[in-house]
Amino acid sequence: MLSQLLLMPGLYFVFTEVDRLLIDAEPAVAVISMHEGGRKLVQLPELEFLLNVAPRCGGGGQPESLSVTIADTRTTLSGEALRAGDSIDISLRVSADQLAPVALQEFCVDPESAGESLLLTSALTAQASLRCMREEKQSIVYAAEALDIRADCIESTTSAEANAD
Repeated sequence: MLSQLLLMPGLYFVFTEVDRLLIDAEPAVAVISMHEGGRKLVQLPELEFLLNVAPRCGGGGQPESLSVTIADTRTTLSGEALRAGDSIDISLRVSADQLAPVALQEFCVDPESAGESLLLTSALTAQASLRCMREEKQSIVYAAEALDIRADCIESTTSAEANAD
């Protein structure tokens, strides 16, 4: 049985079977082409985030919906989809125009750096909300998860063609 104890001066509350929402995310992969060294801001391409979300409605409640948002990209799942198991895998594609340029100092600026990777920690945030219903009462629980991006450097096709000549 899941229990949570909340202590306040002079008051003790015990909540059993609380609503909870856990998010786990793999780093998204951004393929970056070589660029000039003086340029410090790089526009990221479209990114795909793979999330594993574990929603739970406590106290006999049933999940009604789950919404997940990254930047301006949002998906909503119905309660039926959430009742299938303990967790659900969600894939969200965030278009490049929703992503701010990132500062990548001296990354992917010369042919020797092709194949290198750089982890950008906490670059974006996934926000989620789970709506539960129990006996005509609705509750909502929120969660947020920092999202990492792995930048992979590749030699651009234009510089590869120039080197071949």
